[in-house]
Amino acid sequence: MYERSDEELMLAYRRGETASFEALLKRHGAGIHRFALRFLGDRMQAEEVVQESFLRVIRAASRYEARSSFRNYLYRIARNLCMDLLRKRPREPLSAEGTDDSGSPVECVADPNPGPEIRVGSEQVRLVIHRALRGLPPEQREVFLLKEVRGMRLQDVADVTGANLNTVKSRLRYALQGLRTELVRRGMGKENGDAL
Repeated sequence: MYERSDEELMLAYRRGETASFEALLKRHGAGIHRFALRFLGDRMQAEEVVQESFLRVIRAASRYEARSSFRNYLYRIARNLCMDLLRKRPREPLSAEGTDDSGSPVECVADPNPGPEIRVGSEQVRLVIHRALRGLPPEQREVFLLKEVRGMRLQDVADVTGANLNTVKSRLRYALQGLRTELVRRGMGKENGDAL
């Protein structure tokens, strides 16, 4: 069952094969959770996003057609839920709980040639980057997380976010600039812009 594509699994679930849905959940549940956790900085809300994303997939199963990537479809649902949750709450600083899962974005923004004073995997750098991510506008944060952390192609990021490709490229560039600026401000990067 696991060698089948996401689209094949979803179509099989549409036909009544519940094991296909379980395979999709196992394949994408943790990734959606990590995305939502980094995007929102709140473990409870991230869990809500995972549950609601898959509930929406279940509700829409009878109408599902494999016209495009299931992964993009699922991340679009999760992204929209995250944006809705962000709109409902005031902007607040990132808590430490958003930093302890695997696949840290530290490697995506850190100096590729750090000196001994900068330890890429250190908790201090990790916290600074997570706080810097939380300080980015949501549109830049989502593009960075989808591209650099989830490993999506830019065209897939555009599909998930509903933005055109040039807008996605621009948002990613601004996100990286914002992260670099924050690292420099905290003395963890080079001021000439070569830190990242």
